[in-house]
Amino acid sequence: MSAAFLNQLIAHPRKRVLLVELRQAWLNVYPEQVQHPERDGLMLEALKSMADLGQVSLPSSSSFERFGRPPMPRFVTVTVDEKRAVPTDWGQLPWLPALGFWPLLTTSEKQAAFAINEWMRRRKGHFMMVPLKERSLEIFGDEKFLDLRVRNDSLFSGRLPLSAIGAFMVAPPLPHRMAEAPGRPVVIVENHHTYWSLGQWNIDAKRYATVIYGSGHAVSSTARALDEVLQEVQGVGVLYFGDLDPAGVSIPLRLRNDGAGDIRPDLPLYELALVYGRRRDGVRRSTNDVVTLHNWLPSLATDVETMWNEGQWLPQEGVGTELLHQHGDRLLLGMPMPAEQHPV
Repeated sequence: MSAAFLNQLIAHPRKRVLLVELRQAWLNVYPEQVQHPERDGLMLEALKSMADLGQVSLPSSSSFERFGRPPMPRFVTVTVDEKRAVPTDWGQLPWLPALGFWPLLTTSEKQAAFAINEWMRRRKGHFMMVPLKERSLEIFGDEKFLDLRVRNDSLFSGRLPLSAIGAFMVAPPLPHRMAEAPGRPVVIVENHHTYWSLGQWNIDAKRYATVIYGSGHAVSSTARALDEVLQEVQGVGVLYFGDLDPAGVSIPLRLRNDGAGDIRPDLPLYELALVYGRRRDGVRRSTNDVVTLHNWLPSLATDVETMWNEGQWLPQEGVGTELLHQHGDRLLLGMPMPAEQHPV
């Protein structure tokens, strides 16, 4: 009976393990049997030994395959928990150097690590970089198994980079509205009504290669997707326009800190908002908001800080369809905004 095979089954996210998952778990332990003509028979003997010890439960004969040599169970049910599992002499297993940190892991982590270890032995470095869920499905028979085990693009608390198993996290796609304007910058806006208005205006104006919907705070978790958008639209440079309140000016700085590169404020849009936008009462101040403001909008910080001190802020929706059609030519020509009194 194979203790390593049992530990593979115990590490499975569900008690019921399907036949395809059983075969994958067996190959994780015995990759050399991939072409063995008696592989199923050897695995069935191991399963029967586990059943005799009360570690798994085999289904009734009606749930066995009708054909096959031998007929195999369509599933088994794991009946032993981790605490009662047959002890494994982990030190006797053929750990690869990349998994040399295994003594620091918990029992369940060792089981997952050994499954990865055997996959790495079998592939011998011959693999492509693929999305994480695809690799998780291949190794564990469960596309979601690794989702909650990733932190900072690595597994096991930073000890194993995802690149070691040829995997990477896929950033959620950024919705964007493209114009035929290669070589122009892209602009991210927080809210979807402004996204529509600016995107519609830009189809003819072509100030931006595309207008990206940042979805408020959600944009701070999608930095990786920016590179894909820039490549698709042949954009050069990333601009940002959001609400002129403490929360709104902090979002692009978080995005920049998350690796999105040199994101710059779209100053003409912010100036347009300051001159013509409709101010609202009830600004919500935050710790160090003035420092954040000066980091993001140094040239406009004095005017914005004065507005905040008066208890007001500016929603980006103030730069809407009508305003863009009335004053959008100033954006195209790079003209400064006139010093007009803002609406109240």
